[in-house]
Amino acid sequence: MNKANRFLTDAQLRAEFERCVYCEEKPCQEACPAHCSPADFIMAARGGAASDFRRSAALIIGSNPLGWVCGVVCPDYFCMKACSRRTFDNPIQIPAVQAAVVAKGYEFGMPGFQRSAPNGKSVAIIGSGPAGLGAASVLAQRGYRVAIFEQQKRAGGMMNLIPDFRLGKQVVRADIEFLKGLGEVEFKYGRAVPNPERLLAKHDAVIVCAGLTEPIRLNIPGEELALSWQAFLENQKQLKVKNKKIAVLGGGAVAADCATTARRLGAASVELVYRRRQQDMPLTPYERELLLEHGVEITSCSRPLALVHRGKRVTGLRLARLTLPPGKAPHPENFVASKKETPVFREFDLVISAIGSRPKLPVTKARGVFYAGDMVLGAATVVESVASGKNAALEADAFVHSLPKPKFKNRAKSYAILAGVPLRPVPLDAGFFGRKILSPFLLSAAPHTDGYSQMRKAYERGWSGGVMKTAFDSVPIHIPGGYMFALTGSTYGNCDNVSGHPLDRVCREVGRLVKEFPDRLTLASTGGPVTGNDEADRAVWQANTRKLQDAGAMGVEYSLSCPQGGDGTQGDVVSQNAELTAKIIDWVLEASADDNPKLFKLTAAVTAIQPIIQAILEVFARHPQKKAGVTLANSFPSLAFRPAAGRRWEEGVIIGMSGEGVLPISNLTLARVSGLGITVSGNGGAMTYRDAANFLALGAQTVQFCTAVMKYGLGYVDELHSGLSYLMEERGFCSVKELVGSALPNPITDFGSLSDLKKLPRVDAALCEHCGNCTRCPYQAIDLNRRGVPEFDASRCVGCSLCAQKCFAGAISMRERTRQERAAFSES
Repeated sequence: MNKANRFLTDAQLRAEFERCVYCEEKPCQEACPAHCSPADFIMAARGGAASDFRRSAALIIGSNPLGWVCGVVCPDYFCMKACSRRTFDNPIQIPAVQAAVVAKGYEFGMPGFQRSAPNGKSVAIIGSGPAGLGAASVLAQRGYRVAIFEQQKRAGGMMNLIPDFRLGKQVVRADIEFLKGLGEVEFKYGRAVPNPERLLAKHDAVIVCAGLTEPIRLNIPGEELALSWQAFLENQKQLKVKNKKIAVLGGGAVAADCATTARRLGAASVELVYRRRQQDMPLTPYERELLLEHGVEITSCSRPLALVHRGKRVTGLRLARLTLPPGKAPHPENFVASKKETPVFREFDLVISAIGSRPKLPVTKARGVFYAGDMVLGAATVVESVASGKNAALEADAFVHSLPKPKFKNRAKSYAILAGVPLRPVPLDAGFFGRKILSPFLLSAAPHTDGYSQMRKAYERGWSGGVMKTAFDSVPIHIPGGYMFALTGSTYGNCDNVSGHPLDRVCREVGRLVKEFPDRLTLASTGGPVTGNDEADRAVWQANTRKLQDAGAMGVEYSLSCPQGGDGTQGDVVSQNAELTAKIIDWVLEASADDNPKLFKLTAAVTAIQPIIQAILEVFARHPQKKAGVTLANSFPSLAFRPAAGRRWEEGVIIGMSGEGVLPISNLTLARVSGLGITVSGNGGAMTYRDAANFLALGAQTVQFCTAVMKYGLGYVDELHSGLSYLMEERGFCSVKELVGSALPNPITDFGSLSDLKKLPRVDAALCEHCGNCTRCPYQAIDLNRRGVPEFDASRCVGCSLCAQKCFAGAISMRERTRQERAAFSES
């Protein structure tokens, strides 16, 4: 990580993304004063596309209008301290991640926030620091005309005094410029306001965020010759500190900024004089590290008695040594002068006082006047001030509209979200056999649809529909204990195992769901026996069909592809046999109501899917009035091993593999079916919105999710919706209907048509971590030089690109070959 600006390289950023476990409880969000959700913005950015960074940055700014600033300067005791990984290994570097994400959001084009219609009301804000800007963002997004009175010539308040090496001024400017576009915001520079109440003559409310601008006095002889921290940081370029001995009084972040700035300006020595112990200094590890890097000395347990001078020239400080009596808490007032040590004189050329400040304006209780920031909180961080400003905006809004005053448990914690956050720039409504649905994303028949309570929770979280877990009548059900498998982090086994609930119960639950959620697509899943006794088997398949139709199911899906099922005579899975599949589908359609869609869930575990589909289409042709399609594809039949008592070797268990591991198989299956003219609900392997978008582009009308929800929870639907909407905007799609089938008619590039131009790797030596893993090149085209940096042999490298794809540090990329390098390569 670059310590100067706390940004991450692209590879480091990806590594932090992958470390985030997307906690259901989101403790990082609750710990953030502005209620920004790192779990959500990290998940949004994880895909790494421009649209991902844009929407991730929008999520951040929606909670914190100074999102870039806070990413750069936020301490580690809010979100990072709450990170679930903190006590496991190390917390996610959340502020650095946030800074990198917002920076990329601005680079790619921050999404425009929707502006509210003007409400005819006006609010005056005094001070353009973090609190004032936080208040302005909330009010502007609610249609207020906002006037910000700033006594300086630029906005930003005390953020402008944070040293450039810690906070580049372009960061402050970028956040403020974006804020100006949130609504009707006017900055009035050079306008001090000594009496805030007078602004009520022209404004409906006033918010005072004037900060702490008056330095606290030392009350010691000679203090008039001390330089205040504010004067030092404001005028540092005009002050002559080179080769001087400097004392900085104080031990907080501002004192540390003064000390490190003085050293960077060439001071011969800088010493922090602090009244408490070093461990009591309210500094982050990063700030302490900066002090060490800059060679700043720390004199703790000391209090200045006098600033010694000759005329107006400072010569030093007389210091008293302090001690903390046994049993006393390390509060400043508990430190007393040591009786064992006499005061000492220390020689200095300049003394900077950074022991704190107080507000210049008094806090009154005038009606219609509200306060925020340091005036309310005392010395606070940027993010706490933003939160305080947002809360003050809510108070002002309630006052203007004669509503009850909002109550806050903590004024430095705000749950307010900007009203115009663009979560879905493109609408996602889709269709299912003529029925309009909220989005193309459905829950597949799996544990999260196994009953009324699960489905209700899913609908409340925003899912547009789901297929209730497969249930049967007249078929024996056996569900072993411990039947699920986690083969890798994103590839599971047996997520789609059938339900143990009787079909009658499912019918009752279907009816209840349809009544309570008429705008959601409630589907049911069932099947039947395959014993070879066609008459008896047919009766069960048809009876189950009629039960679910009568219960009000908006459609029925039939499992013809249970990985553990089948009759064992013509394929282990029913839909591996075209004739058997066609026979069962014909039974179902005979009993199917014309207006009740049917989906037949198939397996991709076949040599070729086309013969199966052709057999199904022939059946569909015999029932032209019926609504029917297929679900492609079910979990993939596989074998997994696990320990078993009393066995010399582990037991093998047939599983249905789902998730990331089967995604390429599902992609190919959908591509093979895409030109056959059958309605498809995509299923099997989709873990992200981009996976789902590929399914839709291949012609699927809807996409079903299983393993992704098992891993990330029902709330993951927000990420799926946002991601797809932003991707569609980026690609120029105005509707899901336009996206569906957009990869057709030629979704697959023939292998022989792929470019044979072989690129050559290149390395960024500054990023190389010298692990040597790239030298595992099977073509022996990579060696390390004396510095441990890879060098590439153009005569041997075949341009496979695996070294670039696998370099964890992101140091290797691919480039075009020069003419000489092309001539050097030959496979003859």
